[in-house]
Amino acid sequence: MLLETDVMADELRDLRIPVMMAATEVAAIDAWRRKQDDLPSRSEAIRRLVELGLKAKK
Repeated sequence: MLLETDVMADELRDLRIPVMMAATEVAAIDAWRRKQDDLPSRSEAIRRLVELGLKAKK
């Protein structure tokens, strides 16, 4: 039986989401991140790009 507290605990954890991308997409992400002042990791760059995309959709 799934309790509400179990759902809340899951929401607080980071989730790993495996994603397949074409080499050209990865290259575009790497090019974008190299233009950032703080040179984010590839994972951080993807998080930032997703955030930007979600904001743009609103």
